[in-house]
Amino acid sequence: MATTNENIDLPDNDEDEQPEVYDELAERVIENFRIARAYRANTLVLGKSVEEWLSRLHNAYHKIHELEELAERPNMKSYFGLIPIKVNAVASYMRSKYININSPPFNLNPTPIVELPKNKQEKGLEKVKAQLLNRMIENELPSEALIGPDGFLIPTVAKFVEQQSKQMKAELRAEEMHIAVEATKKMVTLIKDQLLDANFSNAMSEGLLDVGLQPVMVLGYENEAVVDQVWKGNKYVDEITVRPTFRRIDPLNAYFAPDSTNAQDGSFFIEVAKRSKAQLAGFIGNEELGYFDEILESIIEDGDNNWLGVAVDNVDIFAGALQEDEVHILRCQMLVSGADLIEYGVNIKESDKHKHFNADIEVCNNLVIRCNIVAHPKGKRTYFSASYKRIPGMPYGVSVAMMIYDRQQIINRTQYSMLLNSEFSAGPMLEINAMQFDNPQDVSIKPFTRVFSNPMQDNANGRGITQHQINPTFNPLFQFLTNQIRLADDECGLPSFLNGNAGLAGAGKTLGGLAMMTDNAVLGLEDCAFNIDEYFIRPAISLMYARNLLGKDDDVKADAKVVATGLLGLKAELDKAKQLAGLVPQASQIAQQGGIPPQMFADIVNEYFKTQGVDVDKYAQDGVMDINANPMTSPTEGIVDRRSLG
Repeated sequence: MATTNENIDLPDNDEDEQPEVYDELAERVIENFRIARAYRANTLVLGKSVEEWLSRLHNAYHKIHELEELAERPNMKSYFGLIPIKVNAVASYMRSKYININSPPFNLNPTPIVELPKNKQEKGLEKVKAQLLNRMIENELPSEALIGPDGFLIPTVAKFVEQQSKQMKAELRAEEMHIAVEATKKMVTLIKDQLLDANFSNAMSEGLLDVGLQPVMVLGYENEAVVDQVWKGNKYVDEITVRPTFRRIDPLNAYFAPDSTNAQDGSFFIEVAKRSKAQLAGFIGNEELGYFDEILESIIEDGDNNWLGVAVDNVDIFAGALQEDEVHILRCQMLVSGADLIEYGVNIKESDKHKHFNADIEVCNNLVIRCNIVAHPKGKRTYFSASYKRIPGMPYGVSVAMMIYDRQQIINRTQYSMLLNSEFSAGPMLEINAMQFDNPQDVSIKPFTRVFSNPMQDNANGRGITQHQINPTFNPLFQFLTNQIRLADDECGLPSFLNGNAGLAGAGKTLGGLAMMTDNAVLGLEDCAFNIDEYFIRPAISLMYARNLLGKDDDVKADAKVVATGLLGLKAELDKAKQLAGLVPQASQIAQQGGIPPQMFADIVNEYFKTQGVDVDKYAQDGVMDINANPMTSPTEGIVDRRSLG
């Protein structure tokens, strides 16, 4: 490991000078961390720094007022959570499109000109040869004209078959394509199984909440080392198991290089992580994990000691408090020269020392505790990021919560004024002239009681009690508040009916109108789905696909391209809902005239409800929904377009 020794000043009572260890690669990582922190603190999005957004949006989602709001409005406790409502709606909607165990949001398509492994190419050629021989036999050529006494093809026939087979390129290509299609089907099945084991659903579910709330969503894919208890020798023993897994990285702990546009590019990406001493102890002696045992032992003994220097008043500013047995870790992925990696014990050929590799580095207490080449077959990073709305040239984007944050503040201030006014105007306010009473503190007004002032005071002619009435302003303030909510809907492009508010009017009460409004409302969600497809699904599945190509299972190997289908699935469902919305009124009219059986109409309505996310099975009896097509007695009044029924 590349280190240098420098002498440091010690107290006079120490006889021996202790060397300070300087780790060059660790210092590079720490310097990158300083650069990334400054970039995040100084980069403005919608008028606020990214650092400020991370804190404010966390508070807004959990209904925590900012200190400046409380300073100006004492005792403000209520919080109208418009941001949680919108963010939860976005997360729920996107989860329904991306988290499906049976149908993950991706597919594999063979390339137009298939490149198969050599053994599969030979397999395809053999099939073409067999087809050619069958044709010759079908043309009633005698077997003795094809096969010699030794049981093999006559050389002239074999040569002819070989020449003809090579000329049958079209059939060979078709056969190769068939093999590639079968291989990609098996590859898709394999990746689906791996996604289940790799915690994809949980990580994606948590990440989708960040998409709606924070400036960026960050997910990582790594070979996680976990301690499992395995049954051996008639007892349980601890055993470290390395398994690939997806995990959500809190945006508060994610740091991008200033020249990056997402986690996959730029000079570096850094994650602030935490390790427990027990976890570090489990890494000692496991060479395959790549940790340096001596450094781990010193960290376990010395602890963290606030080596990053970012604790404020003994409170950890990163996501989650640092426990007593935990230490901070900087995890950095960046390009490092082969020569530097060789010094840290990475197995690289001497001829590659001038090349640069994407390295996965962990630093603690200013020392590198692990250094490996990133576990990506194509040498790319294993971190992925996406935003609800992208800002060109930046890793940070704009979330739904950021769009309506200022409006949320106005709503809360208005609500505070409403509640304050409703309290003050609920009853009379009394002004008591203390000079008129011997004991003014005892004066109180109750129904059907009298209060007597003291006539012996000098200013006895003044009024002892004056009643004041506060004008109620709740109604105009409430109208102002509802207008602000509507403006917030317009700003983020997600109208209230998407999160359950049924305040629809006019054409919005018809199925066709509702379908049109929904289609327009989810344009922002479509943009979000594209970002997730492009910057997470496609590169993440490509990583898993590339890893499988390096495996031992040849049945799944073929040249194919990863196609992310989250956006395609979203648009397909919207189109289906739109078509069904127009079909339901027509089918109702035809059903009334006896043109179609009632169950057919029920199935159509059933499918429409499914596209809207309604759990129809919950209301069905024996798998059948009882739906009346008569508009006068229809249980779906307010949903069916009654004008189309005559």
